[in-house]
Amino acid sequence: MKKYPGVQEIEQKLVSGLRNKGYKLTSQRLEIIRLLARDTSHPAARDILRKVRKTVPRISLSTVYYTLDMMKKEGLLRELEYYDMDNRYDINVTDHINLVCTKCKKISDYLGDLSSFPKAVEQESGFKPARMRFEYYGICRNCASAKSR
Repeated sequence: MKKYPGVQEIEQKLVSGLRNKGYKLTSQRLEIIRLLARDTSHPAARDILRKVRKTVPRISLSTVYYTLDMMKKEGLLRELEYYDMDNRYDINVTDHINLVCTKCKKISDYLGDLSSFPKAVEQESGFKPARMRFEYYGICRNCASAKSR
């Protein structure tokens, strides 16, 4: 199974990705980047706002959305859209499976090997996948153990 990169590695990738595209790295944007590098929970924009306001009290929700949109446009994160809950943001832009708990709504990454899947799809259908988004819905370990108590 793949391993998650370290916090500094993620933060550096996000900072250099924006800097290389000519974006100004304001203190507000840097604080959003720091939060995203440390938070693998796939936070919603309002969650990001609430957490970042602890260090940058005057940040607005529009600044959070603008920064997230900028990072999405540059391929530094993915926006996960759902019909039954707030959109969430994933800094892991590699192909992986998102595990979505239908009880607590927590989203985590399964980083197992998926490399043979696109080849199998192409061989069976003739369709050549360029990128993927997989989601499994079910009950997470914490909710399952709480249920069994």
